Order: sequence, then C-alpha cells, then structure tokens
Amino acid sequence: MVRPLRLARVAAKAEVLVVRRQVAGYARRAIWGAVAAVFALGVLIQAHIIAYFALRQYAQFAPIPAAAIVLGVDLVITIIFAAMASGNAPDPILEEAKRLRDQSLEQARQSMTLAAMIAPAARLAADTGLVRLLMRLLSRRRA
Repeated sequence: MVRPLRLARVAAKAEVLVVRRQVAGYARRAIWGAVAAVFALGVLIQAHIIAYFALRQYAQFAPIPAAAIVLGVDLVITIIFAAMASGNAPDPILEEAKRLRDQSLEQARQSMTLAAMIAPAARLAADTGLVRLLMRLLSRRRA
C-alpha cells in the first residue's frame, strides 16, 4: 500500500512542476504582449505624426497616401511583435513533467486496483478460517 502513496506523491510533485512551468510560459507571453502593446502605442502616438508630416513635406505625398504608408509600417511592426507574443514553443521540462505525472497516476491506479482485488479475498480467507487451516497444515509439514 506504500507504493501507491509514493506514486501519488510523485504525481503531485509533477503536477506542481507542470503548473509552475505553465504559469511561467503564460508570464513570458504576457511580457511579449506588453512589449508589443507599448511599442504599438508609441508608434501610433509619435511615429504617425512625424512620418505623416515628413511624407507630406519632403516626399510631396498627398494626405491619404501619406497616411496609408504610415499605417502600413505600423501594421507590419505590430504583427511582428504579436507573432512573438503568441508563439508557443514546446517546453521539454513541461512535457517531461506531464509524462511523469500521467505515468505515476496510471501506476497508482493499477496498484490500487490490485489492492482492491486482494483485500476482499484476504478478508474472506480470514473470516472463513482458511488462513488458520493453512497455517496448521504448514506447521504439520515442518514437524
């Protein structure tokens, strides 16, 4: 009965590691998302104004084409950072912890199933006196 408890303990430790690694992954993605948002906001506030007036004054663009060029550049930069934020590279430690957790839980279930099958048989043998009978027979053989 000790083995299932040990396996359950291993599964619990693996589950803690799984949760910690998942939270760390979420935090990294949130940081990348925040960087993308800050950069996008800075682009919208500062670069729009400067680029628009530069296109109008130095490149002699009309108002609408100048605004479209600024918007296109902003869009490309925002897409790059958003792609970095949504990246989901596999974490080998996370995968190993999940595998260990699943394996430990399966072995614990199997051990508990075996213990559940043996316990009623042992009770029946004790209730019917079968154990005492076997003990007497074994002690006669030795003598």
